[in-house]
Amino acid sequence: MIKIYFQKLLSFFRIRSRVDGLEVSDQAVRLIYFEKKAWHKEGIRLPPGVLENGKIKDQEVFVTALRELKSRVPSARGKNKKLNIFVALSSVNMYSQVFTLPFMEEKDLGKAISLNVQMVSPVDINHAYFSWQMLGRDEKNLRSEIAAAFTDKTVVDEMAQALYSAGFITVGIESRALALVRTLRKKGAGVDPEGSYIVIDIDNSGTDFLIVRKGNLYFEYANPWTDITDDKGTAAVDKFEEMLSTNVRQVLNFYSQHWPEPVTGIVLSAVAYRAQAEEGIRSYTTLPIIPFTLAEETQIPTEWFVAFGCALHAFPTDPKDKEINLAGSGAMDTFHEERITDFLTLWRVLVPAVLVLLLLVYALAGNFLSATQADIESSSVFIQQQGETAQITALEASSTAFNQTVALIENAESRVSRNDLIVADINAVAAANGITITHISFQAASSPILIAGIASAETQIAAFRGAIQNDPHFASVNLPLLNIQGGNGSYTFSMTVTLSPAGF
Repeated sequence: MIKIYFQKLLSFFRIRSRVDGLEVSDQAVRLIYFEKKAWHKEGIRLPPGVLENGKIKDQEVFVTALRELKSRVPSARGKNKKLNIFVALSSVNMYSQVFTLPFMEEKDLGKAISLNVQMVSPVDINHAYFSWQMLGRDEKNLRSEIAAAFTDKTVVDEMAQALYSAGFITVGIESRALALVRTLRKKGAGVDPEGSYIVIDIDNSGTDFLIVRKGNLYFEYANPWTDITDDKGTAAVDKFEEMLSTNVRQVLNFYSQHWPEPVTGIVLSAVAYRAQAEEGIRSYTTLPIIPFTLAEETQIPTEWFVAFGCALHAFPTDPKDKEINLAGSGAMDTFHEERITDFLTLWRVLVPAVLVLLLLVYALAGNFLSATQADIESSSVFIQQQGETAQITALEASSTAFNQTVALIENAESRVSRNDLIVADINAVAAANGITITHISFQAASSPILIAGIASAETQIAAFRGAIQNDPHFASVNLPLLNIQGGNGSYTFSMTVTLSPAGF
């Protein structure tokens, strides 16, 4: 599914174009194309004498017929619209040959193939288009199998030029046999991809015998109707069956001389004489006869198999696979030029449109950002003003609370320090006179201080009283005699003192 959408994207940007299949024979032109998830076909019959053995005899009539065929394709209607096509020239004599080469390095293989192609060419290589493809590698015998094909350069160039005049761009050209084998390989029903088959194709031009191994064409032998028809163009049934039986025997003998594996079966494709063909085959061999049919999802009539095979060339299973293409350099140059022109035409319209769209988006974005910035700035000033007022109020309250706390701490600190000095001074005087202080209490600096203690003699109490009296921190001392109590070798007392104004 992803691959399908990717191909559609490439087609939209004119990076990859659709390629349709076209069969050109002396009798008819058939076109098959894939559109809207389905295969479509259009065909037109040619008047006698327009083409003879694939050569154009009436250029004007042929081009007119091609234009009529193109006009039937909805997506190709219009003078400037063109169709990319892969073409099978069914009435043109195309020579093919299979040869083998030993395993060698990639750089040497290309040179060896080119030399062998020139050696096996049936015509002057300068007057022919040729192409080749790798069929397989024989690991046991260490050799590669290569197929080469040749055709007349003049016939191909004239055909490509006529097709271009009618609005068709030739992407590739091949033989009828190669197109049929591709149809069998990719869409054939009831065949083994690794098997070996004799394919017999019977159509209006005659009978073709093909040897197919592992999905590739190895041999072709054609027998035209003129070999078995009388002066009136009528073919007798008995002559047809005799010819078919003889040719089957010859092809099977040729196969047994070249390949060791047995033939899997005989694939029969016949637009006519099917029953007679089966009778002629069974008269010589017991190999199974397999009707040339396609997979269930592909509903294509037998006479359209060649055009269908050309259309399948545009759907390779492996992009690295190189298949035979006899289009020639001129047709391929035209194809590439048209692709470049088509690509530039699209972007000549697309680029200005994209630039205008970007400018519009830029303008809209600028207006949006300006409006947004204004909104943010206006709201931020209001928020800032509110925030500053609340912050100032909070700071003032915090400062007041802090100052009050500091004052309380200073007051408490001063009191604690003074009281400590008073108690320390009284304890020092008492210790110097042998007095043990048991109680000290006072309320404020102006109130009397109550002192209670224990002494071992009255003289110690009198000395303690005198020392307090002489201390500059105290103003007066009051020690009534009734407050002195003696017994059991000790004396208790209590007295009051007042602080001097210049005290602590």
